[in-house]
Amino acid sequence: MRREYSGGPRRDDRRDGPGGGGPRYGGHREPMDRGPYDSPYYGVTFYPEDTSFNTLVQTIRKSCRTIELFEIARTVVAKTDRFVVVVARKTPLESAAPAAPVASQASAKPPFYISVPDHMPFESDDAAIAHVMSHHLSVFFETADVSVDPPKGNFQVINKCGVTGELLGPPNYHRYNQIVQQHHAAKLARMPMDAFRSRIETIRDPEVVAQWLEKMKKTTRYTWKTVAPKAAPAPEIADAPSAAPVPAEAPVEAVTESPVPVEAAAAPAQPEVPAPLTFDSLEEARLYLLTHARDKVVRPAESARFHGKVAETLPPGEIRRAVEGALERQRKFPLDTANALRGRLRREHFTIFKKGSKGVSYVCAVKRKFRVPVQTFADSIGALIAFIESHPMIRASELPTRLLGIVLNVPATPPAEGVPVAPEPTLSPEERTKIVRLQGDLVWLVREGYVTEFIDGRLFAPPPVVESKKKEAEAAEHDPENFPEVPASAPPFEAKAEPAAAPAEPAPAAAPATIESAPSETAAVEPTAPPVASAAETPPAAPPAA
Repeated sequence: MRREYSGGPRRDDRRDGPGGGGPRYGGHREPMDRGPYDSPYYGVTFYPEDTSFNTLVQTIRKSCRTIELFEIARTVVAKTDRFVVVVARKTPLESAAPAAPVASQASAKPPFYISVPDHMPFESDDAAIAHVMSHHLSVFFETADVSVDPPKGNFQVINKCGVTGELLGPPNYHRYNQIVQQHHAAKLARMPMDAFRSRIETIRDPEVVAQWLEKMKKTTRYTWKTVAPKAAPAPEIADAPSAAPVPAEAPVEAVTESPVPVEAAAAPAQPEVPAPLTFDSLEEARLYLLTHARDKVVRPAESARFHGKVAETLPPGEIRRAVEGALERQRKFPLDTANALRGRLRREHFTIFKKGSKGVSYVCAVKRKFRVPVQTFADSIGALIAFIESHPMIRASELPTRLLGIVLNVPATPPAEGVPVAPEPTLSPEERTKIVRLQGDLVWLVREGYVTEFIDGRLFAPPPVVESKKKEAEAAEHDPENFPEVPASAPPFEAKAEPAAAPAEPAPAAAPATIESAPSETAAVEPTAPPVASAAETPPAAPPAA
């Protein structure tokens, strides 16, 4: 008799051998990383928030440093108070929804219902109204707990919520359905209404009935916030008709015999303020609010725009998942945010250029300038720019030691607590003067655009170009040649430092001098700046004089 194969585990050599793919369930296979969630229904874009963006712009402009556009984008999406969110429904071409008729039906209705008080988006009108009633009721009503007469009627049983244990009321009470709906919306909104009703218990007990009647003696009264009518402005004295002048020779009695009519002297009557509207149930207040001020509660919109802080409080749903997934993707690779920033930075008159075959975008407040072979500078400026050109990506803090031979032991990180600080080295007046001149030259080169200073303090000076290609190079937005890579050597430089070397003492305050140099002629340089600081940390020097 032939025996049929009924399955069973595979052999170990098939499961765990080379090319076997590992065990079917469990085992050592790593879980698949599906990446951030990408909503098939909503597209999300992040734009910089005005206040934080203005602060960021001022910081970049004052520093004159060159920063990658992606780094600025990462700074924007790093915290929720730095951006605003724009959510829009994807078009049928962008959406991954398979059924075209469903997409056409979805496009027939507004994609979003916006809560007017806080601009939070919702997928349904009822959800937006429920949110306003739960979180922003104080905008429209003043609430107060008051004592009222208990309900009158023949109440034999009381229904009780089986989940929260709260007494709802007798089924024959005229407000019973309202109480049930309000309790469900306030306490069990995530539970389906049918499941909630199935958990309602019926209690036949006079004591429970008396307990419910005692509870109903207190209620919350909602008073509609009405805007008092503005009082009519008092007539200005200058606009009033001038009275006839009294002759100087007229007797006093003639003046006193013309009394002012009482009607004319009386103040204009103020309009009567209507009595405020009050409601003793939330349902009545809700009905009045939606009837008379629905446009201040919810509005339909094709797209939603709200602050990043609001995104943290979005209710669970497709909109929240779309925002969280898009934010996670942008924090990893902020391409869309960088493109949204590009136009705004150009309107702020920043220079944006690309370098390298990958087209890495850089942003700077200074427009780049290129030298020509016959262009001359002051001796100190010429020596500095030639040194930076021959030592690309050198740090500004390394210049005093490597260019001037003045040892300044600047620690990369502040010393830990309890570690003694080495005494500061003693610099001669001549060394201080050289450092001040060096720093002033660096400030001028960076702010004129001949030297690029990056956010980490590294410096780069492009080689001279011929006169015929200078304007083309300065106007080009994409340079195929990338910046040199930072060498991965151990220390950035090794200098023969004297023992117990430390940062130089700050130079005494002195009146700022000017940098008397121009790109096309040699002149003396008299800069003043704090020693051992980058160009971004130095106050602006005086403009060069020809």
